[in-house]
Amino acid sequence: MDATTARALLQRYLDGNASEEEILLIEQWYQQLVDEGHWAWAEGERQQVESAMEARLLQQIGMETPGRHKLVWLRKKSLAIAAVFILLIVVAGLFFSRTKPHTIASVAERYRDDVQPGHSAAVLTLSGGKTVLLDNSTTKTIGHQGSTVILSDSGQLVYQAGAGKAPEIFYNTLTTQKGNQYHLTLPDGTKVWLNAASSITYPTAFTGKERRVAISGEVYFEVMKNQQKPFIVQQGDMRVEVLGTSFNVNGYGDGEALRTTLVEGKVKVEKGSAGSILEPGQQAVISNGGGAIFIDHNPDIDAVLAWKNGSFAFKDAGIEAIMQQVQRWYNVDVVYQTRIKKHFIADIPRNAPLSQLLQLLEATDQVHFRIEGRKVFVLP
Repeated sequence: MDATTARALLQRYLDGNASEEEILLIEQWYQQLVDEGHWAWAEGERQQVESAMEARLLQQIGMETPGRHKLVWLRKKSLAIAAVFILLIVVAGLFFSRTKPHTIASVAERYRDDVQPGHSAAVLTLSGGKTVLLDNSTTKTIGHQGSTVILSDSGQLVYQAGAGKAPEIFYNTLTTQKGNQYHLTLPDGTKVWLNAASSITYPTAFTGKERRVAISGEVYFEVMKNQQKPFIVQQGDMRVEVLGTSFNVNGYGDGEALRTTLVEGKVKVEKGSAGSILEPGQQAVISNGGGAIFIDHNPDIDAVLAWKNGSFAFKDAGIEAIMQQVQRWYNVDVVYQTRIKKHFIADIPRNAPLSQLLQLLEATDQVHFRIEGRKVFVLP
């Protein structure tokens, strides 16, 4: 066809008025034009065609059109469904590629040293310094601290307060390493989830006018209500006070800020002389080294709690933020051999091997990876 007819056909495609046969013709013809360079593109025309193809592809699998260069995922837990989407994105790359393919080793070669995901495990340090390794073993009695009984119950630690006279107070610490997480029930019935590389120090019985614990890393709480004994969480010089509520505290040292996210109830967040009361669905943000408390009125609660619910949820996340989570959960070191400016949106099961998570990100064609031992290399 001549140029006038071809451009008219392109315009019908962009307007959504092309027939199915014309659509197929455009999509088969496009890659040849890109490779051979025989078509004189008008300003912005090539980008319009790419966007239209992308929208058509995503519409066929029932998804919303994303911003350019972003991987978009429906919230699905099935790796099989994820694999189908990878295939579709890779096929789309045949049409959307603007540059020659990168020279890069095969998937089998780059992921020869695959890494399995983390699991439930922790170290319990008893009063006096004795340590106990915890895992997913069946229920057993670990020991006693005064009149309090300590049980390991299928992947969680449980404290059962004894009856009778006022109990003697001991302090225990539960610590997770990289690649581990664990669940704890405190003596008052409060439930605690520790993310990887986190810790909590607590008494074996709450006998005073308050219930106070100290944490590091990332911890989620479901606090047992007790109007007479407020529950206080201390992380460095930040203090969260509650009566009965559910909330998440993220204060990893490699993060930009300490974040307290309220799911239900009400909490008071304090740092130095600054203080703020959170309502459900709000997040208090304290930048590292700063004293002011910023209130985010619309945080993504699903993304905040994804780790507790068994997934990674990246919402417009940079590669550094993603790889921080990868380091902690897979217990690996990350080496950057390129700078990736693109952001990603993805929902990936936390029980996936590392290679599968990385290949989902690679499907955007914005980044590649290589695993060597316990190191992950970020490649162009």
